[in-house]
Amino acid sequence: MREVPTIGKCALFSLLMVFGISRHVFGQPPVKGLEGSWYGTLDAGSTKLQLIVTVTKSESGIYAGKFESPAQGASIPLDSVSLRGDDVTLGSKAAGIAFDGVLNKPHSELVGTFKQGGQAIPLTFTRDKPTAAAPVAPKPKADYSAPADANYTAQEVLIKTPGGFSLAGTLTLPKGASKEHPVGAVVTITGSGQEDRDSALGLDGYRPFRQIADSFGRNGIATLRMDDRGFGGSGGTFKGSTSEDFGEDARAGLAYLRTRPEIRADRLGVLGHSEGAVITPMVAAKEPALRAIVLLAGVAEPARSALHFQMQNNIEHEPNFTPAQRAAGIAEIPAKIDAMMAADPWMKFFLTYDPAATMRRVKTPVLILTGSNDKQAAPAQVALEAAAFKRGGNKDVTARVIPGLNHLFVDDADGFPGNYAKLPPPVMMRADAVKIITDWMVSHLR
Repeated sequence: MREVPTIGKCALFSLLMVFGISRHVFGQPPVKGLEGSWYGTLDAGSTKLQLIVTVTKSESGIYAGKFESPAQGASIPLDSVSLRGDDVTLGSKAAGIAFDGVLNKPHSELVGTFKQGGQAIPLTFTRDKPTAAAPVAPKPKADYSAPADANYTAQEVLIKTPGGFSLAGTLTLPKGASKEHPVGAVVTITGSGQEDRDSALGLDGYRPFRQIADSFGRNGIATLRMDDRGFGGSGGTFKGSTSEDFGEDARAGLAYLRTRPEIRADRLGVLGHSEGAVITPMVAAKEPALRAIVLLAGVAEPARSALHFQMQNNIEHEPNFTPAQRAAGIAEIPAKIDAMMAADPWMKFFLTYDPAATMRRVKTPVLILTGSNDKQAAPAQVALEAAAFKRGGNKDVTARVIPGLNHLFVDDADGFPGNYAKLPPPVMMRADAVKIITDWMVSHLR
């Protein structure tokens, strides 16, 4: 979900950004010359992303700073900033981001290497603010078409929202669906951070919502998946929006489906992953006529606990820390989370929102799934989610922890997000997980 809570989304930069991290900075009192704004373009082949690093220095001589990705609306406070001689290091452990470089003598250029998720990419920052967007090669248009052998079609659609903007999406519709023979349909909700309608994260082959939509389509169910607001073909503003706002976007998708004669308005469902699994019950609470909801890698407790779990996991995976450093880092987590909440409306809402309270109000049949090796949404949350629904009187609750899968529902013996980029391609949801979801949805929407 950003993804925390689960928590990260959007290609390389936000791949592991569940949440970012506090503004507290450790380090030696540095030499003057690093403070200010630095601009660079991260070139990862098909992905070119403008990054901004802003560094400040306190009266006591301690540096602080943040990474920004304007195109993604992302801002990540740094938890380490140091300048020793001409050597510069910048990093955010929670986001899995590091930059090691050298400051030139005029203090006008930083040349070094950007690291995230096991990847190392050359990157140069300068103090010169671009007068226009850095020229980049045209990005290939995303392919949302149906496979040649599909028994369904894929239609580009535009969803109008009550907020006055439109969301771009793809409606996969089984062939033969018509006013005379309407079919059930599902709206998908992505995890945290900005993602496209496939919920792609920049990992080779990882397009989970495309996989699910394909399986649904081949089994007679339509699927509407949409680009997040302010991303891809969608309008609206992402930055400053909360999980509740994203839930209203999903409801706009449901309203659109009810206008389609090929869709059965009494056979609609919602499926969410990560943050989307927290949003899905919000939608169901306002849409009691829904026939089915699916929660993938969600949580029942306020996401603050999930973020604490993730940040502690990152510290415990840091090979260069001594036991004392690990203990100190873990002890500082609550204060870091408080700082993040103060700086970000989304974070404040998400970390304090109680999913279980909403789950207790939902009577819609629900399927709850998490991988046994999920290191972003702990598998123990599955039982808590199921208990919350049942406590509210929901009589159709199915909950499972699937062995061997990580937060992405991909085979992964460890599950640590910092190693996602090392997973062998193509990175895809495991087939049995997709089948479990499909079989359950078919049984509830047909």
